[in-house]
Amino acid sequence: MRKFFIFLYTMICISVNYLGAKGAASAYFPLYLDSIMTISVVALFGLIPGIICAVSTNMLMVFFMGSSPLYTICHVTTAVIAWLSFMHFKNRNPDKELSIDSFLWAGFFAAISNAILGNIITDKVYGALTGLPQADTVAQAFFTAVHNRIFCIYTSGFIQNLTDKMLSTAISFILYKKLEKKFP
Repeated sequence: MRKFFIFLYTMICISVNYLGAKGAASAYFPLYLDSIMTISVVALFGLIPGIICAVSTNMLMVFFMGSSPLYTICHVTTAVIAWLSFMHFKNRNPDKELSIDSFLWAGFFAAISNAILGNIITDKVYGALTGLPQADTVAQAFFTAVHNRIFCIYTSGFIQNLTDKMLSTAISFILYKKLEKKFP
């Protein structure tokens, strides 16, 4: 029964991640929303289901939204960093359940890694355009004020990733608190 729930929950999270990304793109909402649920998968079921969630979400985005497969690296990094953060917390606090602090650190470090990796991919491979109009709009807005392409890409990417991951963290923590007692 546990394996079925892991499978079902991961599939639901993949769907929510994809729909979040699709909705953000359709509404020109300046966030990615493609990893809204990934951290919760990692918190509840570990690294492998988290990576499956990350890769599957991004492959849906590649096939149905024209996203670059290179950005899968960012999403996998989110899962790995969340897992490392949770393992660190559990090693230091073996008798405690995960706290909001562990989720916030996971989100913060994932935001930094995603900003660095995503911005390098965007800058070096795609010439500063992500292909996501809602994300590119933020960088273009910065560029109207500061005519430094590198500054604009990295600043907007960091702000967007930090906001995106903190939202993901909050949602994931709420889901974790609701489900962790049912599936320890």
